[in-house]
Amino acid sequence: MAFYTSLTEDDMLALLAKYDLGDLVSFQGISGGVENTNYFVNTNQGKYVLTLFEEFEYEEVPYFLNVVAHFKQAGFHVPAALLDRDGERLQTVKGKPAILVDCFAGDQLDSTTTNSCQLMGKQLALLHLAGQDFAEPRTSHRGLDWWRSTSQQLAPQLPNADAALLQETITAFDAFLATGTVLPMGTVHGDLFYNNTLFENDQLCAIIDFYNACHSWLSYDLAIAINDWCSDPDTGALNIEKYHAFMAAYCEQRPLTEAEQLSWPMMLQIAAMRFWLSRLEAWYGAIDDPERLALQHDPDVFKRILLARKAYTYSELALLDWITPET
Repeated sequence: MAFYTSLTEDDMLALLAKYDLGDLVSFQGISGGVENTNYFVNTNQGKYVLTLFEEFEYEEVPYFLNVVAHFKQAGFHVPAALLDRDGERLQTVKGKPAILVDCFAGDQLDSTTTNSCQLMGKQLALLHLAGQDFAEPRTSHRGLDWWRSTSQQLAPQLPNADAALLQETITAFDAFLATGTVLPMGTVHGDLFYNNTLFENDQLCAIIDFYNACHSWLSYDLAIAINDWCSDPDTGALNIEKYHAFMAAYCEQRPLTEAEQLSWPMMLQIAAMRFWLSRLEAWYGAIDDPERLALQHDPDVFKRILLARKAYTYSELALLDWITPET
């Protein structure tokens, strides 16, 4: 989360006037991310989070609000948009689409543990099962077409070896898709890094930031989470204890199909490539703006993860019978 659009007290008062959430006490920008503007908003009735969408048009946002509402109804602790006095969830602040949500207890993790990986593995599997009932399929705005076009656009700015590695990974995945292999799909989070969860006393309090949600392969979403929760950021290598804890907890709730198992090494690679590519795009897009550049995540973290995943054999990544259900 980050704050790019500066808001004044008058801006906050005008927004809160639309709600029955009490009187403004204080507000503060939230730092740490790269896509949206976020503020903590405190009133005499409670604490809330205001999000201004920096990349989406107004008409694009309702999909994400519907996703979160679906998961909330399914029993997950997620930040659903609050309704104003007119029953509206979506607002406009400084020309940007905006929402207010409840502020959950708990804090972002400084790092993951075997216990947090186990908890998240179970929750992600349950989230995937619940997401298969969501009736609005939407492809990712950073999906296949974006991978292909963005890698080509960035290639002239990249070292030859990096451009080749991106293209090699995308081409291999395109060849896999051409085989017609069917993998389970559903509505997924799309960005379930550990800083998109809140924990308190080793317990998961909430899953947040669903603004990369889309209809996609379930194992791809699992790979995104594994690459963040279970990797050494300095080397990209998997922490095997965390990896096994996360995967075992996930597969106990939703065992992977045979096709998912066989394609698992490639899915880990393509998930790493996707975030390396998005970080490269953000990095080079901010190269002439030192203030914005300082907010960007290091792209090389996911380059190291991608290279590490390519070095693993299938047997090293396989889980004990992939926790297949008893027959």
